[in-house]
Amino acid sequence: MNFDISIIIINYNLTDEVKNCVESLLTNCGTEGYELILFENGSKENTLQKFVSDLKRNNQLKLKYIESETNLGFGQACNQAAKQAENDVLFFLNPDTLLENNLIDELNRKVFPEISNRNIIAGLKVNSTKHFDFSAGYFPNHFFEFMNVFLLGRFIEAFVIKIKTLFTQNSFQTDWVMGSALLIKKDLFEKLSGFAPEFFLYFEEMDLCKRAKSLGAEVIYFHQISINHIGSVGSRKNYYFFTKMFYKGKLIFLKKHNSVLTYKIYSLVIMLHFFSQIVFWSVMRIKSESISVEKIKAFKELLKYLNCPEKISNNYNS
Repeated sequence: MNFDISIIIINYNLTDEVKNCVESLLTNCGTEGYELILFENGSKENTLQKFVSDLKRNNQLKLKYIESETNLGFGQACNQAAKQAENDVLFFLNPDTLLENNLIDELNRKVFPEISNRNIIAGLKVNSTKHFDFSAGYFPNHFFEFMNVFLLGRFIEAFVIKIKTLFTQNSFQTDWVMGSALLIKKDLFEKLSGFAPEFFLYFEEMDLCKRAKSLGAEVIYFHQISINHIGSVGSRKNYYFFTKMFYKGKLIFLKKHNSVLTYKIYSLVIMLHFFSQIVFWSVMRIKSESISVEKIKAFKELLKYLNCPEKISNNYNS
């Protein structure tokens, strides 16, 4: 069974990446089988309008363009865009991705037969190396968090995912998939009320998967469908902001989905991780002054609000 899909791309100061992503989509997939929704999320550079005007000259492309004067955060921007979607399947695609083949055709062959009769969140391969696959994973647990004190937890998790890809032909069930290339039926997304508002950036997809699984839905990683994800484009522009946003999302997720006692245990382990990072980046100041200053500033702020992560500001600059 084939579905028409609504491809949703959120832009925040990544106009060049959006252009490259959309051009790769048009080159490899043409204009059939999808609508494209571009959401301008209060970018300071605000240069997407001219590109959208050029796209509208392609009469065959189904295009919607939505603007927000302020940055709503990734999840809430996706929610607003999803309300305008006309198709049965939503495909959230990061702007810093490139398509290198006919993705629509691959989705029709490998993903949509699975989605047709089941409630599924589907993820694609977006971040993989020879030995590690960061495109999917497991919900946080004490072992992974303890190993993260030594910067090993995420790599162990990614190694396990990589091993599973070697022993499965097309896909397998997992706890979560990255939001960089995530598909979900619109009716399931609406049933979940979309991405939760408490997540400004990062971990909103993990929270979505957690809530979906609690309703009996499945999360499936389709590792044979690959998208070139450049990654970390935004974070290289502001290490302070993206570091604190990553851990803010993680702390909110842990607090939301665990008991008070369990969260206290997690927070103690994460506190050790933050202190180790402050020490590490203090040493690294000799090599990279500006990055180290931003990283240390972020970890100090995170330590201050460890017990109430919802109070961490979403400000781009301190």
